[in-house]
Amino acid sequence: MYNSSPPKAVESSLADIAILPIENAYTGSFHKSYDILLSHDLQIVQEVQMDVELCLLALPGVHKDDLKTIFSHPQYLAQCEHSISGLSVSKKNVDHGVVGAEIISKQNLRDSGVICSARAAELYGLNILECNFQDESPNVTRYLVLAKTANLPKEHDQYKTSVVFGLEEGPGALCKALGSFWKRGINLTKIESRPNRGKPMRIRGTEKLFNYIFYVDFEASMTDVRAQNALKGLEEVASFLRVLGCYPCSTTTI
Repeated sequence: MYNSSPPKAVESSLADIAILPIENAYTGSFHKSYDILLSHDLQIVQEVQMDVELCLLALPGVHKDDLKTIFSHPQYLAQCEHSISGLSVSKKNVDHGVVGAEIISKQNLRDSGVICSARAAELYGLNILECNFQDESPNVTRYLVLAKTANLPKEHDQYKTSVVFGLEEGPGALCKALGSFWKRGINLTKIESRPNRGKPMRIRGTEKLFNYIFYVDFEASMTDVRAQNALKGLEEVASFLRVLGCYPCSTTTI
């Protein structure tokens, strides 16, 4: 799920798009996906909201009572936390649910299960022990579609723009940055802070403090004069600013 190979494939023209999970309605942000956005020179061209149904899978003939270990991605494990608590099992993190399915299949692990999609059962010869294993339904995850070429916004569609920026040390710096949108009546739909990996610590006198960068989604197209002026205002207080993409707002769940 967090493999950076798909974005690399798009950058190398081996693929047209890459898809990243960015947030779940119950367990929140996929933090690593934000780091991937910053580390690749791609544009967000679309967002998709999907109702994700998770299943508990195991080898044929294995029952729930046989399980001692459950493999899955940390987000999937979190989305099934209550369901897992009813089983006497340990949890093991893998990069994606299908990785766990492959491990169980190839190593013939008859004391292990995996939380994944029903499709993985078909691919790796596993049985579905329980459908809708997630704690909440609908279990909606928002995905971002990345491509090399930016969208050309259409005049009558509702658009969202995503940016990332850093700030210099100072009282009210974040307030000033976000105020640039408030002054122009632009609604913010998402704010996420992440460690600044290029400069993880900042110095204030004799103190060493954590240093952050900020991801913001807002409801406006880059062709909107309000958005253009808001970003000009943001540039005045930001140590760096990058537009990650401008794309149609997703209002439906598939």
